[in-house]
This record gives sequence, C-alpha cells and structure tokens, in this order.
Amino acid sequence: MFIGIVAPIATSDLLPEAAWQGKSYPQGRAGAPLISNLIKEYIRRGHRVVAITIDEQMDDDRPPFVYQEGQLTYVVAPCRKRTFRQNGKRIGRNIDFYRFERKQMLALLRQYKPEVVHAHWTYEFALASLAYTPNTITTVHDNAQVIFNYVRTLNRFFLLLMARYVFRKGRWFTAVSPYMAESVQPWTREKVFVVANPVVLPGPNLEPRPPQDKPIISIVVNGWDDRKNSKMALLAFKEIQKRHPQAVLWAMGTAFEPEGHAVDFCREHDITNIVFFGPTQYDEVLRKIAQSTMVLHTSLEESFGMVLVEAMSYGVPVVAGKYSGAVPWVVEDGGVLVDVRNLHEIVEATHQLLSDQALYQRISKRALEVVQHRFPIQKIADEYLELYQKYGR
Repeated sequence: MFIGIVAPIATSDLLPEAAWQGKSYPQGRAGAPLISNLIKEYIRRGHRVVAITIDEQMDDDRPPFVYQEGQLTYVVAPCRKRTFRQNGKRIGRNIDFYRFERKQMLALLRQYKPEVVHAHWTYEFALASLAYTPNTITTVHDNAQVIFNYVRTLNRFFLLLMARYVFRKGRWFTAVSPYMAESVQPWTREKVFVVANPVVLPGPNLEPRPPQDKPIISIVVNGWDDRKNSKMALLAFKEIQKRHPQAVLWAMGTAFEPEGHAVDFCREHDITNIVFFGPTQYDEVLRKIAQSTMVLHTSLEESFGMVLVEAMSYGVPVVAGKYSGAVPWVVEDGGVLVDVRNLHEIVEATHQLLSDQALYQRISKRALEVVQHRFPIQKIADEYLELYQKYGR
C-alpha cells in the first residue's frame, strides 16, 4: 500500500541521525514523535510512505525539501512564520486559514498520488488532505472547542473555525481515546473510530531508578495555562517535601522554562528543590522519565496523555486525574487516580507511592502490563491499516 501521512513531523524524529546530522535539512514540525514511529512501522512492514509536513523556519519562496530513501519519501514545505502579521508579501497564515500552506501540501499529494491519506490533527493538515480525497482518514488528537474554552486567544479561535470546517467536510475520523471520540461525535457524519496513540516499548536495559528515600518526581507540561493545572502540581510538591525532604522535581516542557512563569510562581510561593529543564528533546525526556521514581500529571483535561503511557512503559507509576478527560481510560490501574483540583488528594497519593514499597511495586508491574497489552505500536499500526483498507481508498 502507498500511504500518505500529512502531519506535524520533525526531521530528527523520522530520519536516522546519519541522514540529517550536520546537514542543512529543515527541521519540520516538532511535537509528535508517535507519527514518525508509525511511519517507520509501516515501512518495516513493506508499505511505501510519503510523509508531508511544513516548517515555519523555511523561507516562504523556497521549494519543498525532499528526502527519499527506500520506501520513504519525506517532504517539507515552507510555512509562513507569523499567524496574523504580514509575512513579507504574504498575509498572516491564520487570516486565510493556511491557504498558502494547504495549496503546497495539496500539490505534493497530487504529485506523489498516494492510495490512502491519513491526516493528523483537525487543522491545516486535514484540510489539505481532504482537498485531495474525501476519504482521508483524520485522527483527532484534541478538541479545539475544549482548548479554546481554556485558552481564549485569537489564534485558538481561528483553529476552532478550521476544526469545525474539517468535521463538516470530512467523513472518516479516528480519535485517540473514547473520551475524545465522544466529545467530537456530534460534529461528524459517521461513527468516530477509537485508535489509541502508539508506544514503542523500551528495551530491557534500563538504568535503575533512585531509591525511595531520594525520590525523583517528574512532570512534563507544554504550555502554562489553566488546563494544564501546573500551579497545583507545584503547590502539591511543596507539601510533598514536608514528608519527603529529599524529593526533587524534574520539570520539563515549555511550561518550565528556566526564566518563565513557573519560576516566578515558585519564587512567590517559596517552592524549592525543582530542576527547571524547560523544553527538552524527546529522547532526553524519555531518559529522564525512565530515571524517575514517579510522574506527576495534574492536567484537568487530556485527549490521551502520551507522557502517561511513556512513563508506564518504563514501569514508572503515575499520579493523574480521575476526572481529566481520557486519563482514567489510559491509566486504568497502572497508576493512582485522584481529583487533581484537590491538593490533599494529590499529596496523599504521592506520599503513599513513596512510602509503601509493596504498593509501588504492584502499580509499577501493572503499569507495564497495561501498556504492553493496549498500546504497543504493532497493535495500533494493525488498527490503522485495517481502517485504510476499509475506508481510505
């Protein structure tokens, strides 16, 4: 099968390091290594793939970058840098709903002519793909309406308009959790299929985690907004330290930039023993999670929650929200679920994990079982390929 994947793809995630290291290749669009992992799995099975993405660091007038190796064709088209302000001779990309970028991606699809097209996210990638074929399979990774309710910016409003148009125009949708499928089902003509996000299971050679008397708690959050509820996580850690003075918090993601809002918040509330790593390479995030005692996840709403399954794949227990969208479905009993609006519940659950070795070992073992049974990339690839055969042609 010749599969077209139109999605945010980072060059460093998809191509082997030897291919791009030291070369002036465009970076692509970072943020979703799971898509690159799916592409690699399809190629491993003998399918041809054309992977199309955009890069706002490329010059607008530059022709698309093309990399071909074996069964893979990887194409990066330029994207305007500014959302609303003028980009030289071109207007902001939101004002015309990514028309310049969509035209380029559509032209590439027409050039390479994949048999089936799979778009990720319900924005510009889906719009370009649907212009190529109405049988595009579109994966819903978030609900634009829910995000806009928390993040009321003009940018998010335009993205909401794009998403609603995608649901009107498209037919075949998958969602990464039952929660997400149910939340967008009223906008679609057909049943929304549930296909979870995939996980590449780690190998057996893992570094030992720290002893419980010197626990490392990790948190990974992108975006300092109310939906992510990071202030509650930081306040909870302050209380946890009263019972576990040696505990340290490893804070990763854009929410924890070394001189950002989180640092100011910690100064204001006298919260210490935090290492602010800020934006961190994906491989390094995984390495640090594997070295952690546990992961704290206080988001109020998640469509899936990749960091949860990534932690669980290493046997690292999580404390997460029992009312937080897809989180309870993802975690099941491979972690401790609490009301993340309740400081006391977060602190008590964390204290239990750090002080009860039997409980810790039981949940650690169960976390591994949950991920190995439900989210391995081979299983998720099977589910997508079946949908491609039935609906994507």
